[in-house]
Formats: sequence, structure tokens, C-alpha cells
Amino acid sequence: MLSTLMNYRLYSADLSKSLARVATQTAVQRDAEYYKANIGKVKTPDDLLDDQRLYAYAMKAYGLEDQIQSKGLMRKVLESDLSDTNSFANKLTDKRYREFASSFQFGSAGKAAIQTAAQSEALADAYSQHRVALAGRASADVGLFKSRIDQLVAGIANPQATDVAAVILDDPALLAFLEKAASLEPSSANKAAIREAITNGTTSGHPGLVALRDMFNLDANGSVKAGMALQTGAQVADLTATYFDSMGAGATSQAAAAKTSYFAAAITNVAKASDITGDPQLLSYVLNAFGIDPALTSDSFVLNVLKAQPGDLVGALPEMSEKTPEAIALKQKFKALNAAFNFQADGSLPANGALFDGGASVQTLEDGFHANYQTTALQDDKRKTSVFQARLSNMKTINDLLGRDAAFGKAAFDYILVAFDIDPKTESSMKIRRVLLSDPSDPNSYVSKLKDERYERLAAAFNFGADGKTTTQRLAQSTSAQTATGSLYAASFGKDVNDAKKEVIKADTKAYLTAMGQIRSLDDLVADTATVKYALRAYGLQDETISDRDLRKLLTSDLSDPKSFANAKGDKKYVQFVQAFNFTPEGTIQRDAEGAQSGAKLLSTQNQFLLQTMEKQVGEQSEGGRLALYFLRKAPDVTSAYGILADKALFEVVRTALGLPASIASMDIEKQAKLLEAKIDFTDFQDAKKLDKFIARFSTLYDTANASAATSPAVALLGGSAGSNGILGFL
Repeated sequence: MLSTLMNYRLYSADLSKSLARVATQTAVQRDAEYYKANIGKVKTPDDLLDDQRLYAYAMKAYGLEDQIQSKGLMRKVLESDLSDTNSFANKLTDKRYREFASSFQFGSAGKAAIQTAAQSEALADAYSQHRVALAGRASADVGLFKSRIDQLVAGIANPQATDVAAVILDDPALLAFLEKAASLEPSSANKAAIREAITNGTTSGHPGLVALRDMFNLDANGSVKAGMALQTGAQVADLTATYFDSMGAGATSQAAAAKTSYFAAAITNVAKASDITGDPQLLSYVLNAFGIDPALTSDSFVLNVLKAQPGDLVGALPEMSEKTPEAIALKQKFKALNAAFNFQADGSLPANGALFDGGASVQTLEDGFHANYQTTALQDDKRKTSVFQARLSNMKTINDLLGRDAAFGKAAFDYILVAFDIDPKTESSMKIRRVLLSDPSDPNSYVSKLKDERYERLAAAFNFGADGKTTTQRLAQSTSAQTATGSLYAASFGKDVNDAKKEVIKADTKAYLTAMGQIRSLDDLVADTATVKYALRAYGLQDETISDRDLRKLLTSDLSDPKSFANAKGDKKYVQFVQAFNFTPEGTIQRDAEGAQSGAKLLSTQNQFLLQTMEKQVGEQSEGGRLALYFLRKAPDVTSAYGILADKALFEVVRTALGLPASIASMDIEKQAKLLEAKIDFTDFQDAKKLDKFIARFSTLYDTANASAATSPAVALLGGSAGSNGILGFL
């Protein structure tokens, strides 16, 4: 009989050839063919559990042969959602169950839904960022307005004797800008209304027109007032800030800068309380500086607050409610507002002219504004997102998404369009319907022909079939394949990786996962060289020269065809690379499969079945060899003594190699851990040569200890140890 060391060397020296020999055995080959032919028919956990032959094959593959009769337990494992840390499989200490569930993922993959959790989160993020896009457009509009108006005025020889207002309003682009700034719907009457606002001062009660009246220095005849510029810097800032507000971009850094510029100029001219409350822009700024939502109060109320004096028992401020914590907090904010200014009871300033009191200043108000200006907008975004998500939970078809809700109207329709920077006021629901029913990965689809990334992102954010009903998501790479790719990428750097490199790997992986979530077509992937480079390294192809043309041919290979481009390479690494993605031979992205297992997971299960079969055969020849091979696989992942103590088989190898008596198992667990830590440098297990030397020592001592024994406890140790699955993960 061969020694433990010889058996260990025999199988570990060339494991691929050992597995190939096992695969050619008649019984193994027959079981593999049956599994491959029938696993595609399995759609539910019960389908798998009811086919004893399929079920037994899968259980053996993952080292769970001794649990075949525990179908109730295995049903719970198969139904677990592995993305949920509290799911049944994730709570089990034995990792074999999680690996088994991961190979099928009945609990999380292939479910039809309007949106997956990831899609819903991405949509909410997009909505929360929509003001950034709006601000970009608003900034561009403001820049064009300034450039155009400066150009027109520069061409007027005598602005004080020319109807400059007419010159401005006769320009379609400038008129459209002022219409938006005043929040006016397009109308032929707007021109006259805006002229009145910027010249005489409007008599209209429209807040947008009221705001425009102080933004230009024009006389009633439309000419520029004598000795003045058309607009001061403060007026330009006021108009800019007003335009940002009208575009829905008021809570952005660009708008905040314009508002602060206006505030800094306007606050120096305040001589009485009404100078603040009578200026909408200034009033809004001051209220935001104290965390007060301008929409929830009135200028008259604020005026009374500013006039309130210490010791007042009646009036707006002292009579504010204190019935709830929210009311108390609001009153405190108004008290802070009152205390910051030095207004008398009649609203005037004291004789010394000091505007601020109590340590307040222009700087403290600016600081307060920048700390609070986004609060209201963010709260509004959160509310709208909550409303949308509440509605989403009750949606079943595209009609539910695009239709009008009795309580919220077309809130859902508006929400999704705003999230992707599409104006709900100008888009037809028919066009959006066609977009949502399109495949953004198909270059011939309706949405692809629009050549507009906004609509492609919208189409990819929802999962509707051609019939308008919910279906599964299209992913260039499934979430489980992304995880596997990340693990392979990290492993490609070997075990001896310093902290700095680990951080680089972590950053690379984060970037990869982010990129994969944004890839909507084959073109997207091929164009993303960093993502392609990451994936190629993960599958051992980093040294291969692969052109974009060949990459397309690879990713669209039909793996069921032995002559396909990937199979013809004769290297399984190419096949594994292609299997990691979900591209069809036509170049589109197939939806998440609703079946139990296919592609890489099927091949992985079959490979693990071979490993488990070989493990059993090793055990028949040398149980010590089986322990040695098991340790070879598991030890590199052990980082502490507790990792050894938690696994009986690992503990047996270590105890034997160190010459420790079996009685130490009865010691206190902390004492056992200290003993092992004193004798082992666990980083040595990540060094192939040092690990091999440790296993060789175990093999010699194991044979010495078991020379006269008919049997050994190896089988029991391997079968009963938590987390044990033999050498299935050795490759």
C-alpha cells in the first residue's frame, strides 16, 4: 500500500489528469450525461427534489451526500436569497449549504419583476442626481443669455435713448429665457407681460413676473436708466438664481453660488425688516440660512418675527405652537432668526445702524445657507421616491407604470422621466411605452435607433416583455457571475498580496461592478477597455492579444457548437470567459434565465462532482491522503487558530503534524487557540512551499500513528466537520 505522502503527491501533482481519468469511468460518465440532459427542465426546488437522480448528483457534487434524506432542510436552502444576509442558507455555519444554494439560486435569480432591487436603487440614485443635469443645462442657458444680451447691448450706440427692452424681447432666445425664469407657460401674451415687468414694474400678481421687476434698470420707455448699466452684478445673480429655481435646479452648488453672490450685495442695503421680506430672493436665502422652508411660511409672518422684541408675550413669535417636537424645533429656528437681527418693533434699525445682533454676521448666514439649502429639496426627493416605490409594489404591467393613479395622478410617469433627464411636459406616453418595450442591447430596436442615451437608460431600468407584462432583467453578466469574476480576479494576484495591492484590487473590483451595472449592450462592453481587461485577467487571458473584432466573436460564440469561435480555441479559459457573460449569438443580452442551472454553474457542478468522486476514491486507497488533500485546499484560507478549531479535519491534520495528543481537544477553547498560535504562523499556509512541507510532515506522522490501525477516523472527520466539502474547491 502506498504511503499517505505518496498518495497525496500522486493526486496533487497533476489534479487535472486525475479528474480526466475519473470522468472517463462508465458510471461517472453516465451520471454526468443524465444530469446535463435533464437539469434544464428544473424550474423550482421541488422539481430538483423530485428527481432523485438529479438531486443525488448535485448533493454529492457539493459534499452533502450524507444529507440526501433531509429534503425539508434542503428545500429551505434552495429557496434562500443569498443576497439577504438573514436568509436560511446564509445563517447556517456550514458553508457547503451556501455553495449548494449558490449553484442554483432559486431564491434570488430569474424572478420576473418590473424592477429588481438593484434597478430600483439605481433609479432612486438617478432621481436624486437629476438636479445635477438640470444645473448643467441651466448654467449653459445662463451663459448663452449673458453672452447674447451683452452682444445686443454692445451694438446699441445710445442705450439711454433706445428701447432696449424691445431689442431684448424681439430676440426669441432671450424671450424664451425670461419666460422660463418667470415660470410662464409659452403664450403670445408673455412678451407684453414681461415688458411691463422689466420696465414699469408689473401690476400682475404672478410671482415670476413680480420677481423680474427688479432685475433690469429700464425706464418705462424701455431705455436704460441714466447713469446705470442694464444690469448690476447683483441683478445678474438674482436673475441667474431665479432661473435655476424655475428649472428645478435651485438646490445645486451653481445656484447656491449665484444666490450667495446676490445675498452678499443685497444684505448691505437692508435698512428695515421689510427690505428682507419684500425681496423674495433675499428672504428665501435668509430663511434657508436658519433651516426654515420658505414654502411653509409667509413674508408677513416673517416680518412680524423680525420685529418681535425680547419679553413680548403676544405676537407671531411668542404665540407659535409648542405642542409637538416638530413645532418646538420650528419655533427655535424662528427664535434664532429673530435673535440674529437688530430690528426695532417698528422694523427699523437702531440708531447705530447695526443690522446683526447676537454674534450673527454675513458670514454666519452664508455658512448657514450652505449647510441647509439642499435640505428641503432632498426631503422632497425622498418623499417622491417613497411615493414611487409604494406605487411600484402594486404594479404588474406597463399600463400600471404609465397610467394615471387616483391618488397621485401621473406621479410615477413624471418620476421616471425626470430621473433620466427627460421632460415629462414634452414627452408622449406612447413614445415612452415603445422605449420601455425595446431591447437596448439590440441595435435594431426602437430605443437604439433613437441614439439617445437617456432613453436607453430608461429602457434598461425596467423589465417588460413584448406583451407589456413583467419579466426578468437583462444583465450582461449575472450578479453571481460578477461575484465569481471578482473572486477570480483577486485570486489571479496570488496569496502573497500586500495591503496596498489589496486596496488596488478592491478599487478595481468596485469599478468593475459599477461598470457592469451600466453596460446595456455588447458595444458598451467592447468599448470599456478597463472592464474587459479586468474580466480577461480574471479568466487567465490577460496575456492574450484579443482584438475588438475577436472579442465580439468570442462573446457571441454558441458554446453548444463545437466549431464556434470560443470552442475552436481549444482552451477552456476562453469558454469560461464566454460563459461568464449573457450575450446571445446575435449579440443581444439574454434575460436572466428562469431555469435552475445553466452555463458556468452547470459546468461547475459537474466538475465538483468529479472532485467529490475522486475524493472518495482517494479515501478508499489512503484516508490520510484524503485528509492531506483536504488540508491543501482549506488551509490557505485559514487566518487564525479558531479557523482550525472550527473544523475537525483541519484540527486533526494540525494536531498530528505538531505531535499534539488527542487529549488537547478537552482543553478550554481559548487555551487550545493560544497553543496553536504559539506553534503556527498562519501566513505560512499561503506559501505553497511551506504548506507542502507542513502536509509532508503530517503525512509521515499520520502513517506512523496509524501503521497498525485497520481504519482511521478520516472519513468521519471529513464528513462531519462544519464547512467541509472535501477537495471540491481545490482547483
